Amino acid sequence: MQNALALGISMAYILAVIFVSGIIAKLKKGSTEFTRKFVHILVGNWVFIVPFFTDLWAVVLIPFIFIIVNSLSLKYKLISSMERNDDSLGTVYYAVAMFFLSGTGFLLNWMMLPFIGLLTMTYGDGLAAIIGKRWGKKRPFSFAPEKSLLGFFTVALSCLIVSFAVMMYFNTHLNADAAFSRSVLSLIAISAVNGVFAGFTELTGKRGCDNLSLPIGSGLLASFLYYHGSIEFALYLLAAVLLLYIAYRKKSLTEDGIVAAVLTAATLYTFGGIWVGISLLVFFVFGSISSKLKNERKQQGELIQEAGGKRNWKQVLCNSLPATVLVWLSVFIKSQSDMFTLLAFAVFAAACADTFSSELGMLCRGRVFNIINGKSLPRGLSGGVSLCGFFAGITGSALIALCALPGFGIRGFAVTLILGFFGSLIDSVLGSTIQRKYKGINGSLQDKASYKGEIPAAGLQFVTNNTVNLLSLFIVALTGTLIFIGTPL
Repeated sequence: MQNALALGISMAYILAVIFVSGIIAKLKKGSTEFTRKFVHILVGNWVFIVPFFTDLWAVVLIPFIFIIVNSLSLKYKLISSMERNDDSLGTVYYAVAMFFLSGTGFLLNWMMLPFIGLLTMTYGDGLAAIIGKRWGKKRPFSFAPEKSLLGFFTVALSCLIVSFAVMMYFNTHLNADAAFSRSVLSLIAISAVNGVFAGFTELTGKRGCDNLSLPIGSGLLASFLYYHGSIEFALYLLAAVLLLYIAYRKKSLTEDGIVAAVLTAATLYTFGGIWVGISLLVFFVFGSISSKLKNERKQQGELIQEAGGKRNWKQVLCNSLPATVLVWLSVFIKSQSDMFTLLAFAVFAAACADTFSSELGMLCRGRVFNIINGKSLPRGLSGGVSLCGFFAGITGSALIALCALPGFGIRGFAVTLILGFFGSLIDSVLGSTIQRKYKGINGSLQDKASYKGEIPAAGLQFVTNNTVNLLSLFIVALTGTLIFIGTPL
């Protein structure tokens, strides 16, 4: 009965907001920024109804319905008062964020998670668009020329206030009997860090992506720091941010790549522990170093590869998402938490092995051959391997396997090493068989298209090098799960 009542109130409230926005749009003779932000701000207050739900299905039902409704509205302009005349997916991402945050907060019993995330998006992003566009004159961000300094501070300050108010409430009213309680000073520190992160995250959002990255990012970071914060965690995050800043200054990482990497690092530390978190940093540092090493052979090989350059959020996720999924699984499936944690090491070992095989292998002399049929291939072509690349891959896998030693001993080291090298072989097999390739000027295959819109001569059109990386790492995770599930580690 309580769920039915909460669902009825939720639907009535959201429909009322949409109805009123439609009237305003008609009075103003069309959708405006005001009507869109009217919906944006008021719908986000739905989060105050979330605590009244008692079952997971009921919590996520309203957001799920509006994922579908907003997708249809985006295509057919069903709710014109909240749509822009562009290709922005912001309204759909808004509903997805509601779905993820409310559901995850319910499962983890982290009720501050949806409150901080959704209210930061509701008021921070909503007010920034209004205030920034009207009074924001300074636009100092080269990577976001359409966004103002005033808008950045609006998001940051809104997030700081929301984070502190929500944490203070839960800290005082709901955690009175808990094993720990945060001091006001620590709440201020967490809120300030989260505010800066939220402001930066909003700057990186394109095509409405900030309606996804801002609420999920701010909600998760604040919750991680509140529930698992420590001096060690703070030092780890500081080290991660410094490394990311160095990479950014060296033009190795994009702004949205920084956001993805910070959230990944925080997630791995929170659910996987310090050594899983360190394995990410080890992979990032040594992978970046190996990519910077150059000689004439490697430069020649890079000419036929897909565009390199800065790592963006897609590349960050393709190399870390499987490990992130594994540590999340370790939270929800307690009986197999050790296995999932060990496999997170194996995923990074595979990523490091593949990076070393490719980057260091191209530096060496010797024949490059197809891993499937043994035929000679041009240096740098996906699916090509060499003896030097094999040894480099084993070295990269062993480097990450060392991180597994403190928690899992020699057995963990061996499992990580073997699965890591196995992952690099799978990457080569997929690169040889399904990754798209194009005909070069001389008729030989290459990973890079010669011109925009070129049809691949081999492989599947939608399978890029990033896709292969993601698939191979998930295969490592799945293979390890099938082998070790139910086995004590």
